[in-house]
Amino acid sequence: MAIYSAEHRRLMEMLHPDHHREYSEVLSSLGGFMEKEILPLSPKLDAGEASIVEPRNALFEQGMTLIPFPVEHGGLGLPFSVYATAVELLGTADASVALSVEIHNAVAEGLLRFGDHRQRKKYLNAVITGKTLASFALTEPASGSDSSAMATTAEKKGGEYVINGSKMFITNAGEASLYLVFAKSKKGPSCFLLEAPRQGLKFGGDLKKLGMKGSKTAEVIFEDCRVPEENLVGEEGQGGEYAKEILHGARIVVAALNVGIAQIAYEKSVAYAKARKAFGKPVSEFQLTREKIADMKTGIGAGRLLYLYAARIKELGGDYASEASQAKVFATEMSLEACDDAIQIHGGYGYTTDDLHRHWRDARLLTIGEGTSEVLRMLISRKELARSQ
Repeated sequence: MAIYSAEHRRLMEMLHPDHHREYSEVLSSLGGFMEKEILPLSPKLDAGEASIVEPRNALFEQGMTLIPFPVEHGGLGLPFSVYATAVELLGTADASVALSVEIHNAVAEGLLRFGDHRQRKKYLNAVITGKTLASFALTEPASGSDSSAMATTAEKKGGEYVINGSKMFITNAGEASLYLVFAKSKKGPSCFLLEAPRQGLKFGGDLKKLGMKGSKTAEVIFEDCRVPEENLVGEEGQGGEYAKEILHGARIVVAALNVGIAQIAYEKSVAYAKARKAFGKPVSEFQLTREKIADMKTGIGAGRLLYLYAARIKELGGDYASEASQAKVFATEMSLEACDDAIQIHGGYGYTTDDLHRHWRDARLLTIGEGTSEVLRMLISRKELARSQ
């Protein structure tokens, strides 16, 4: 199995006819590395027998996180669709590593778009090269997807902000040394950069999860945590808008990640259906099995086109919020269904073998994280109704 396939090459040629060979060379190199170094490690990450640190650092060294960022900041300056495709490939190799990298790079995009010159100079290169691991701290125990209801506060005192409250379900928490934190100040939701360790910044234990077991997820706690005024990102009171903009891009990447999960479940299902025999013939010859395989393949192709379409609109500077949400809703739900079909095709082995059902467990998170399907359907309908006026 080649993680970077002929289908990916054709799409790169369609999207970027003048540079597709260059982009395919980057993606093929990354895919080959993931196939050799990360894919075999994936079951051990799920079982807690290996650490995410080594494969994540190896990806930093391979330059994956440099892809979408400008050359002047040390990035490769390649299109966002190339980066999203790289995350799809990583989702095929291991979803936990892909999630950790996706969250990390979402912070970098926030820095690029909303940080000032001094903040970008101090932090951005360190983040995109992986010298500094980053974490995105928005979700709270009681408010979930409703960022306007956040209870974490940031009170300005002299030349500092004093932050109190907590964040829940935060990826890379406790491992990261830079946190993009959202808290409610006098003027409304605001955004801050926090370096760790620091007094008043604490972490809960690693949360036990159904899936994505290779990545660390924990509570982040602020107890009179003091942050210099210069670590306010952008304008005070605009943090809610910044979070929305960062999440629009992140949803494209999460959609790509889910296409990757569905792809590995599909590959395993095809191989098993051809090898497994029942009633004297391979399972792949039964019509209902073939229907499942056809539906999986069609869904994967549709999900891939949706996330690439949203990525291309982003590259061209258009409003892509609806398209990003469409891609995430479809790809996350498609991936879950594809993984469920994979379990069914494998029968009892699908239910009892960790190496197969972990894909379903990984996919299950992403209909919830970075905007639930229910919330995103409301966003899509609001955007599309406004467009039709």
